[in-house]
Formats: sequence, structure tokens, C-alpha cells
Amino acid sequence: MIREMLARPQDIAWLPWAVQYFFFIGLACGAVLFAGGQRMFSRRKGLSPQQSQLEFSALMLAVTAVVVAPLALNADLHQPARVWHFYAHFTPWSWMSWGSLFLPLFSLCVVGYFLALIYSRLKARPLPRLLKGLAFLCALSAISILLYTGREVSVLRAQPLWFSLWLPLFIFLTACQAIPSLLAIWLWREPQYQPLLARWQFINLVLLALVTLLWASGDNLSAQALRQWAAQSVTMAAFPVVLWLMLLGLSLFMWKKTLPISVVVLQVAVALTLCWSVRWLLLMQTQTLPKYNVLTNPYSLPLGSEGLLAIIGTFGLWIAAIITIRESVRWLELKVSGANRVEGERHHG
Repeated sequence: MIREMLARPQDIAWLPWAVQYFFFIGLACGAVLFAGGQRMFSRRKGLSPQQSQLEFSALMLAVTAVVVAPLALNADLHQPARVWHFYAHFTPWSWMSWGSLFLPLFSLCVVGYFLALIYSRLKARPLPRLLKGLAFLCALSAISILLYTGREVSVLRAQPLWFSLWLPLFIFLTACQAIPSLLAIWLWREPQYQPLLARWQFINLVLLALVTLLWASGDNLSAQALRQWAAQSVTMAAFPVVLWLMLLGLSLFMWKKTLPISVVVLQVAVALTLCWSVRWLLLMQTQTLPKYNVLTNPYSLPLGSEGLLAIIGTFGLWIAAIITIRESVRWLELKVSGANRVEGERHHG
């Protein structure tokens, strides 16, 4: 007796919008944790000028990323009305339902922290307790986002490569390693920050390599799937390794010597490419692997809003947010300083 089983390739469920969301929310969490770390681990006398500048720059970077990330996530839901269903039909056993609470709370915490810091700088009022409390709330909120975004992927048993507790930490570290490079280009007029930022990037890269080795050396299905995928796709697996080696060398070089702006731009490009490509390989490439049959699920990147246009559009929105927020803050600082100068002249007159 012969039984014939038919199967057909499955459509891709997660679109490039998901990659963009994971990319920008990772940058937002990494940047706000870096900023909050400067605040929470400062001395009792207050932040040093170096810590103050790094906190402000990292927090401004976090705000630009947190503006773009929810928009990308909403687009990935395919139907905007699905957002309402998360609140009308809350399901405690779903990580996505919890994410519908964590993400708005995180956005509000980051923006609130940023506005309070701007007020403190413009009015020359330290506000140490308020800012330290907001930094602590942002840190807790960022941890909840990292837990939610990591676990909504790593709980899927149908994808053995994803089904690992190492995955959330791996995703987090790939984003954190890009923050020092972004701050170096953000503060390109102040190269004295480069050694400190290079040290932070080196530590993140070492931790990323350690987590990857621990994940790949395991004896579970996820580790076996990771080793099998790396053996079958040598070129794809080697690409992030090459980027990691380049960043490690650049960070060591920056640690010892100030880099020119052109090299810093290269470093940022490599760091962002590593962060983004890892998410593409994990979220998109693994969807082409068979889950319930022996067939692969082919995928080609479309040119429209569900493909290349989505990727370009979100990066364009991020650049627009960076320009808008930086120029708005600069305008506020100039306006307040001008008003203070006029008030001082009137007082002396």
C-alpha cells in the first residue's frame, strides 16, 4: 500500500517590517540603558561633564529610535486594527499582548526622561533624584522590552534555531555593540570620548562572542540547528563573523588612538550592518527553512512597501527624526541662552 503525502512551500509570515522593529527597538534599549548607566552609577556629587554629555547624547539617540520602532511594528501587523484587539482581548499567556503594554510604557518613559533632562540642562537645575528615578524606570522598562521581544521569538518550538534562552541576550548584545560607534559619530566634534566608547564596544563584542559560543556549544535542538545551519550556509554564517572581527580591530585601534571622522563613519556602518544583518538572518532567513516538511520556503525581497521600500523608508524616517530632534534641541538651547544673556544685560544695566 502506497500513501503519497503532498506539501507545498509556506508563505513568509514575518515581513522586513519585523526586522526593522527589532533593529530600532534594540538600539533604543541599548542607548537608554547606556544613558541611564551614566546617571545611576555617577558619584554623589553629580555627573562629571563627560558623563553628562554621554547621557544626553545617548538619550537623544534613544528617542530617535523609539519614534521609529513602534511604527515599524504597527506596519508588520498588516492590519492597524489588530493593535486595538491587543487591548480589547488581552491574553496573559501571549508575549505579544504583554508587549502591547510594555512598548507604550517604554516610549513614554524614554520621552519623559529626555524632556526632564532637557529642562534640567536649560534651567541649569541638576534634579538628581528625579533624573535618577527616571533612569531607573527606563532601565526596568527597557529590560521588559528586551524580555518581550526576545521571548516572542524564542518560545516558538516550530523553529528549533529560535527556541533558546540565549537568543534574547544575543539579540540585545548585537544592538548594544552599535551604541558606542553611534555615539562616536554623534560626538564627532569631541574626539576625547573615543577611548571610553571604544572600551565599551570592545566589552560588548567580547560578551557577544561569549554568548554565541555558549549558544552554539549547547546540546539542545537550538544549538544543533545553529551548527547545522552554519555548516550548510557557510557564506551567510561567515558574514557576521567578518563584521565582528572588523569591529574588534577598529575598537582596539580607537582605544589607543583617535580615529579620523572617515574611519568612524566606516565603524558605524559596520556596526549597524552587523546589528541589522543578524536580525535579517534570524528573522527572515530562518523562515525559509522547512518546519513540517522537507521543502524549503523560497523568499525574494519585493521592491514595494513589504520589502525594499519598507527598509529604505524606516531608515529615512530615522534620519529625519535625528535631524529634527537635534535641531530642535539646538534651537531651544540658543533661544534660552539668548534670553539669559538679554536678562543679564538688563540686570547689569
